[in-house]
Amino acid sequence: MKTGGAGHKPRRWIAGTAAVVIVLVIGISVLVSGVLDGEEPPATVLTTSLAAPPTPVEDWYDLTNYQTVESGDGHQTLASISIGVGKEPFTRGIRGSAGSTAAQPVNFRTWSVASRCTRLSVWIGKDADSTQTEGIGQFVIKADEAAAVTRQASIDDAPQHVEIDISDVDRLTLLDVRASRDAANAWGTPRVFCSAAPGKAV
Repeated sequence: MKTGGAGHKPRRWIAGTAAVVIVLVIGISVLVSGVLDGEEPPATVLTTSLAAPPTPVEDWYDLTNYQTVESGDGHQTLASISIGVGKEPFTRGIRGSAGSTAAQPVNFRTWSVASRCTRLSVWIGKDADSTQTEGIGQFVIKADEAAAVTRQASIDDAPQHVEIDISDVDRLTLLDVRASRDAANAWGTPRVFCSAAPGKAV
């Protein structure tokens, strides 16, 4: 009887051990399943498009709407100006009313076009509404430090249109020369054709 009793003990131990292992396996499986069910989905990888920047749009810009990098005290911006014997006034303009010489320029403005602009268009002549009627005005358009265009006009002359290439110009200057007793000088609708504005807006 003792021998038989002792022979049943290993089987009970093996059965008990197997039951514990089964419970542990089931418990671990449930735990792992719960962790997996609670996991957040993988993070989405965001890609950045390397599209080219938009192509600049070229257009005409009215110079009187933009700040200069240098100027004298003799230039005044007007909403419109009539030139010489011309019948129609020009939208936006500049009047040079101070005495100004090449050696001591007072009537001038300089813009930084920084090779962004390709053309300058402007009308020049004497201010038709000037209280004085004498004298010959001189008009100089400077590309950087060089004079690109020089014209003259009296109050009896028609407006003169000037359009020039300024593709390689960094600093564009409109300079006019007049004696203090002469009629004021006038620049009608000075504008530039550019890929970007020729400075900060006024």
